[in-house]
Amino acid sequence: MENTLHYGSLGNLAVGTRYLNVARDLSRINSKNEEVTSRDGHVYGYMCEFTLVGGSAALYRAPNSWKMRNSFRKFHAYRNMMFDNVGVEGNEMGRYGKTMRPYLDIGHQSGVELIPQTYTSALADKLLDGGDWTYSELATTPIFTESAVIDVGTAWADAFNLHICEENQVVDDSVRQSGYYTSVGMIHSYNLDRMEVVTPTTEIIAGPSNPLAALIASGNQATGEVIEIAKEQELETPPYDITDNGDSIETVNGAFVASTAEFSTIRFSAFLPAGLARITFGGPATFSVRVVGKVLCKDMA
Repeated sequence: MENTLHYGSLGNLAVGTRYLNVARDLSRINSKNEEVTSRDGHVYGYMCEFTLVGGSAALYRAPNSWKMRNSFRKFHAYRNMMFDNVGVEGNEMGRYGKTMRPYLDIGHQSGVELIPQTYTSALADKLLDGGDWTYSELATTPIFTESAVIDVGTAWADAFNLHICEENQVVDDSVRQSGYYTSVGMIHSYNLDRMEVVTPTTEIIAGPSNPLAALIASGNQATGEVIEIAKEQELETPPYDITDNGDSIETVNGAFVASTAEFSTIRFSAFLPAGLARITFGGPATFSVRVVGKVLCKDMA
């Protein structure tokens, strides 16, 4: 299998933000469909080695968190149910539509994607931009709150794309619609759908009369202090942000590198869940990616 992708010499790597889709580009160079999840919904990640010649680059990717992995599993299962509910099964989903192809974040859908290239026998660079890589689209019946303004001409179905990181996007959030999604954040929606971690808001252990605490601390002069520690621990929240649109939906920094006069070529590595990354280039450069492995993200946890 061809596993090295080259970008940049045709001028598509100017200063600014570009999106990298390793799975799509491996499909193009190998003439073989590259699926970013298993058939039961486990997301893959790609172990990549990068070479940057000139300029600088800041790479951002989806976090390999349990929330990200579980969001893929749940969306995969619900997507299959969506098709089953209307009688679409098996090959009717399309040869290349059996697994999901999400965007990385909100900006990816309208952003500029990197395009791999090769050097032809005619001594000219050629972009490998053939084929059709369609990002997944889902459809539901919209659900509206009491304050929503409903357009009966368009309210019967709600079609949207998927992005891994960042919040759900609606047409007009000012009317508090839960329908009319333009793009749905997978981790954000998973957070909204799952049962939250419940942390007591009042003390359950009332004092040293608690029989279990009294039994363990029997004869210990520090019983009172132990009970106070237990009270404090009961009220502890998780050591991470549990809000639905909080830290868990953000991309993470996978690398930040810059060429210098002394080192014009920089090499670095990163693990890319779903093969997606957002890269901000600080100067004209050439860029290559060598894929050294593809593993399930849960095996890298």
